[in-house]
Amino acid sequence: MTDTLSRHCADESATSRFGAAIASALRAGGLPPLLITLHGDLGAGKTTLVRALLRALGVRGRIKSPSYALVEPYTISNDGLEFNHSIGITAYHIDLYRFSSPDEWLDAGLGDVLDGNSLCLVEWPERAPGLPRADLEIRIAAHDASRDVVVRAGSRAGMAVIDQLASAASDA
Repeated sequence: MTDTLSRHCADESATSRFGAAIASALRAGGLPPLLITLHGDLGAGKTTLVRALLRALGVRGRIKSPSYALVEPYTISNDGLEFNHSIGITAYHIDLYRFSSPDEWLDAGLGDVLDGNSLCLVEWPERAPGLPRADLEIRIAAHDASRDVVVRAGSRAGMAVIDQLASAASDA
């Protein structure tokens, strides 16, 4: 099993395709509940990647940035999916950018959301040092229009997603 995967995304469209590829890897694993953290400077493409991932998982309608709301929940239907852990799953897109204290995420009730039963996509996790360890850590570095993305596993479930991503890339 591989614990790290790197990709170069030439533009925003390639970043979106990589987000969709992550969604396909999650789907292949039965969409297990995971904590996925996203690191990168402002404008690096974190929200772009999350939007593409959620869209590829079947989320319809507007996918908003949670910058002001803090958390945006999305229900992912079980149409065509065999879930390992539940009949359906809720995905939470969380943005901690506005946090200034390490305990704010607990005070905001996010401990309840990060219960291990949901797909949680957390931007700016470094603003909440007490967060549980991520199953997948995604680091995005912007270089003009292109992005370098590094995905690291923090659990066996995360390694399975990376293996699926690597396998799908070698089949392409």
